[in-house]
Amino acid sequence: MNKVTLLMGRGIEGCGVTKFTLEQIKWLKSNGYEYAAFAPKEKTWQRRKVHDFSDIDEIEFTDDSNVRRIIEACDSSDAVIINSLPSVNHVQETIDAFSRIVDTTKAPIVLVQHDHSGLSIRRNMCMEQTINKAVAIFSHSRENDFAAVVEELTDTGGLSAFFGDDDEDGKNAEILNFQPGMDFDTVRDRYWKPIDEQDPLHNKWIGRTVTWKGYRELFQFHDNYLRPNGYLTTMEGIEKSPAFIPFKENKFGEWEGQVTRKNAIDEWELIPGNRMYIFGPYRNHEMLERMSFCGFGYQLSALKPRFIERSIEYTHCEVVCTGTIPVFRESYGRQCVHRRTGDPLIEHEDSGTVWLPDETKDMQKAFDRIDFLARNPTARDETREKAYEFYKSHQDSEHTFKEMMDQIEERIK
Repeated sequence: MNKVTLLMGRGIEGCGVTKFTLEQIKWLKSNGYEYAAFAPKEKTWQRRKVHDFSDIDEIEFTDDSNVRRIIEACDSSDAVIINSLPSVNHVQETIDAFSRIVDTTKAPIVLVQHDHSGLSIRRNMCMEQTINKAVAIFSHSRENDFAAVVEELTDTGGLSAFFGDDDEDGKNAEILNFQPGMDFDTVRDRYWKPIDEQDPLHNKWIGRTVTWKGYRELFQFHDNYLRPNGYLTTMEGIEKSPAFIPFKENKFGEWEGQVTRKNAIDEWELIPGNRMYIFGPYRNHEMLERMSFCGFGYQLSALKPRFIERSIEYTHCEVVCTGTIPVFRESYGRQCVHRRTGDPLIEHEDSGTVWLPDETKDMQKAFDRIDFLARNPTARDETREKAYEFYKSHQDSEHTFKEMMDQIEERIK
């Protein structure tokens, strides 16, 4: 396989799918593949400016000449990898154009489903059509809501030709597991700082305004442990949405900051021992530079076990690659297994991770570890190196994208 076409039916949204596509392009380039990447520009997303997406051709899918160009690119490729499907909120002309591309192309189609919950998955358009034409389907977990959708939609047998002759009616079609790979070394080379340039009192959380990202737990940890002991806590990525109302009403805790203007944090006086500081959506490069000067980086996502399998999120990886000490959710570490060993992440002694429990009453041990590392720069330096090696062996693109491409090639022979 020498050439692939990447399609982002949902467009440039700035979250995990956009980051995945950019990392995938980087891997394809470094491994000698030709590629083309397309995304519709009819719908705009709030976080679309988070990343530099100049390697993706963002064009009007409502223009017939553009659709023909995409189909030509697909037909000249060895495989078409679809990283997202149009949403119910796209204009019908875009949905129809995407459907035409899927229906018309002669190249094998691969679907990569990034959504976790059934609610999100049901907002995908062209789902059944794409599933029934796909030669390979990837998901974060083989037991999540998407797997149930595939089983439901393949009852007509559309996938049986690709997923085995034993099940002629297409039920129990195989879902392949994938991990969102990242080039760890490139991020480290750009952002990693000497240990004496970091502020060991600064704890930084990154995420967005959805409860499963763990901002409520961080408020508890900050107010009960970090703030009373003179530490500084900042949050980045909180945007105004219906989920922002509890923040506005101080239901999680008192805070100050500016969530409506990018990079307001650069103009704010951040005082250790003060209330939480909260800031809005960020540009990825600028946030990573700020993170690299912090002692501790927080990614506190909590997902049900059926959604995870092996995948950690890009924000997990970014915390590690910028040289901070990772503080991750204990429940996530119990549910996510390491790519190489098959054991839960939390069972590895050299992961370099501080695991934060879900319950406030159990957070003392996590704070004691943070307090020790903050006061001992040599130990902190050794710990962040352990974290880097551990998570690189788990989810570096060197491993994850190669595994995905090997599985695709096996199915298009």
